[in-house]
Amino acid sequence: MSAPFRTSSDGIFLYHQRLSPYKWLRHGFSLRKDQNGVELSYGLNEYQAAETVLKNRQRLVRSVSGRELPLATLRQMHSDCVFRASPALLNDPPQGDGWVSVEPHLLVAVQTADCLPVLLVDPPKRVVAAVHAGWRGALMRIVRKAVHQMQTDFGSEPVDCLAVVGPAIGRCCYEVGDELVDAFSREFQSADAFLFKALGSKATRSHSRCIDLAEVCRAQLLEAGLTPENILTGGPCTACDRDRFFSHRAGAGEAGRMMAVIGIVD
Repeated sequence: MSAPFRTSSDGIFLYHQRLSPYKWLRHGFSLRKDQNGVELSYGLNEYQAAETVLKNRQRLVRSVSGRELPLATLRQMHSDCVFRASPALLNDPPQGDGWVSVEPHLLVAVQTADCLPVLLVDPPKRVVAAVHAGWRGALMRIVRKAVHQMQTDFGSEPVDCLAVVGPAIGRCCYEVGDELVDAFSREFQSADAFLFKALGSKATRSHSRCIDLAEVCRAQLLEAGLTPENILTGGPCTACDRDRFFSHRAGAGEAGRMMAVIGIVD
């Protein structure tokens, strides 16, 4: 299903129209630059100074939520660890790659620069989640585990949930080695649906394969019980569009970080 993303009025993040009707909800997928061409990285790495990054984060929070709100971040490590958000975790971010939250007036966030940012919403129960899924997390089914935590902690019904998969490296650019092809083929019976022959100039060797991480995510969400029409993929490829997005692979490891945020504001 195509994803009708729209750009915020100030030009610093994308949002999905399917989530716009929920007035108690705010969400966004940050862009690389603002309308003036100023780069906005949200990761505390060497790409931008820490002081600048923290100001960028404050700006994103204000833009997405319309107010000053706390921002819950993670020390990401390509895992399958998902945490229940609480104000107590703000000053000492846990090591993991996903949040589940019912906390009002709090945005939860994950950082990406090719990996999948996945935002989940249970409208009836007002539960949200943010997940960072690279190939390791996808292989460990982190997205499915986030849905399961929404169920066990807050009683979410998967058929009520929506999932938005944001900008990430596409199958057009994500060439992988035989070891990953074998690993995904062993783990997923439907692996043929998201493994493809690398074509054209983007293939660095003969018979190489590319993986579609968004389709891996879709398979997990279907396993978890979400309905196909509530799984919103089709986001832009970060490696193809480096003017709008940071890409770790296309940038040969020299990249800032985007941020996907979601939270309950009303």
